[in-house]
Amino acid sequence: MLNFKSTFLITRTERIIDANEIHTHFQTNIPAEVIEFWQSFEEVAFESGVTIYGFDVAKERNALYEVSVYAPDYMLLGDDGGGQGVFLKKNSGHLNVYYQDLGALSSPFYSLDIDLFGWLENDPTIDEEECDSDESDGIKVYVVSIPNQTNTFMLAIRTYLHLNCSINDIREKLDGVPFLLTKDIPFMRYRETIDKLNQTYNCLEVRNAKNEVLIRPAKK
Repeated sequence: MLNFKSTFLITRTERIIDANEIHTHFQTNIPAEVIEFWQSFEEVAFESGVTIYGFDVAKERNALYEVSVYAPDYMLLGDDGGGQGVFLKKNSGHLNVYYQDLGALSSPFYSLDIDLFGWLENDPTIDEEECDSDESDGIKVYVVSIPNQTNTFMLAIRTYLHLNCSINDIREKLDGVPFLLTKDIPFMRYRETIDKLNQTYNCLEVRNAKNEVLIRPAKK
């Protein structure tokens, strides 16, 4: 049984929700724990501003934000009251919590690296500073080889890694790989982003403060 510590509103569902209805609507394997939650609750709101939707509201919000179009690998489950959505990854086999601005669903998602219901039972918040582990301090991102699709790479890294440098600056540095692209960014926030960039461009390496390699491109 769930033990919510900081709720200010719990609404229980009054209708029978069948597991087949849930699976059919979202076209994915929904974890049993989520089905049980939806069969019990219409909405659970927390003092922090986080709200977890019941099934009917989840259907409406996923349609409203066109999640299946812009983030087809994810399912919107709630929000933080400040414009960020709370998501689960479809067919992942786990209940890890992801989040992203509801107006930027085509961007890579961030992970809280915590189980959904463990998070909900411990005053859930989306606080990026809390997500950053000690291992993240001082991480550096290097370009260690010429990227695939150079022109789109330059645009992508400026957008997804929030760089202040110009395209010309990056183009000049590409003539002298390897080079330091950026440093002192939180690993937990950007890990998935860098992994996805490497899937396309295969040129990024990440090192921590101890100069240990955390991410490297595949061998060409």
